[in-house]
Amino acid sequence: MKNVINAITTLILTSIMLLGCAQTTPEFTPSVPTSTLKPLPTNTELPPSESPTEAPVCPAINPEVEFFPPEDDGETGDTILSYINDGGDPHEINFFFDQYRLKTLDLISADLNDDGLNEIIVAGTLPPEFNSTNEGAIYIFGCKNKSYELKVKFNIDRISNANIIRTEKLLNEQPHQVIIHYQLLAGWGAYYIAVGLLNGEWRVIFRDSEFFPKIVVFDEEGDGNKEIAIHSITTATQGPQREMISTFKWDGKSYTLVSNQLMPGTTRVEYLDDAQSSLDQGDISMAIAYYDRAAHDEALHDFLSREEWSSNRTELSRNYQISFALFRLAILWFSTGDEETGKSVLYDLTEQFPKNVPGYEFAEAAKIFHEQTARGASPPQACSRVTVFFTEKFPDLNIHIGNWGTSVTDYNQLVELCPFL
Repeated sequence: MKNVINAITTLILTSIMLLGCAQTTPEFTPSVPTSTLKPLPTNTELPPSESPTEAPVCPAINPEVEFFPPEDDGETGDTILSYINDGGDPHEINFFFDQYRLKTLDLISADLNDDGLNEIIVAGTLPPEFNSTNEGAIYIFGCKNKSYELKVKFNIDRISNANIIRTEKLLNEQPHQVIIHYQLLAGWGAYYIAVGLLNGEWRVIFRDSEFFPKIVVFDEEGDGNKEIAIHSITTATQGPQREMISTFKWDGKSYTLVSNQLMPGTTRVEYLDDAQSSLDQGDISMAIAYYDRAAHDEALHDFLSREEWSSNRTELSRNYQISFALFRLAILWFSTGDEETGKSVLYDLTEQFPKNVPGYEFAEAAKIFHEQTARGASPPQACSRVTVFFTEKFPDLNIHIGNWGTSVTDYNQLVELCPFL
């Protein structure tokens, strides 16, 4: 019996051990949404980071760098370029040349291409103390790669000095330009020149030469493209010096002359010139107005002809210029058919200049013109008769009329004195 119990006990224990050996530990798997799973790139190497673009830098100014001037005009550009690249202060160049009696070289620093960095603009020629050849130039140096380089050079021949006036934004869609005044080597002529970028190209934007000019810049139409006016005088030699205003306008490609106006004259000769210009344009009405002013305005000054000056007959200019103005005025009124006004002027002429008084030649000529037209002659036919009269009686009349200088009307022959030939 005991053996049976032991066998049963052994069987139970064996069953329990077999059941324990059949149990295993469960496996843990995290829950991850399939949408968040992404394949790794085949190339896991990170791209190199891009370094920021280095801002342009100009040479730093070193106050210890000394300026040594060029020996001749041909070395000017290279000398200045080397100096500023070594750290020289551009303003020291101006200070250096200020010491000379005649400053012929000028320099400024200004941004001409809107890149935030100043260009260095040099204009002119070396002073006479350097045995200058007077062959001037405009240099524009621009900053790039931490140094200056020559952007452009414009040669300017035969100048005595230069003055950089200022920079100005002349054109609406372009950067600033630099305006420079040059004095010519010989004579009294001078000119203004404007240089700058035009659609990315360095160009001379404006240039004009006059006698003793002054520049006026303004925007007449408000479109951002500025007009340029040059105030000057008509001559610097023998002849009335009259102020003239020449106005230039931008036409999309260049500055072109759009008007050339003379300011009111101060001498009778200038009004005689205006009257002749009006006749040349077919404007008899304006010619009458100018001759009337020349004949009657006591504030006008006399201007001697060359022969009156050289022969010391200075007292004759007033008589001949007034009588000539009245002569022209009378025959113009007659030519328009206004007999009454023409006769009134003729009476005035004969009263002021009776026979043997200098200027009476024109009173006699006006009478002949009136007599001819009263008989039915045309103005050209009447003028032909007047010319015969001058030729036979007063062949030297051009000494007093028409030889006043280079800037006004010249009457070199007697046939030119009567206006309808």
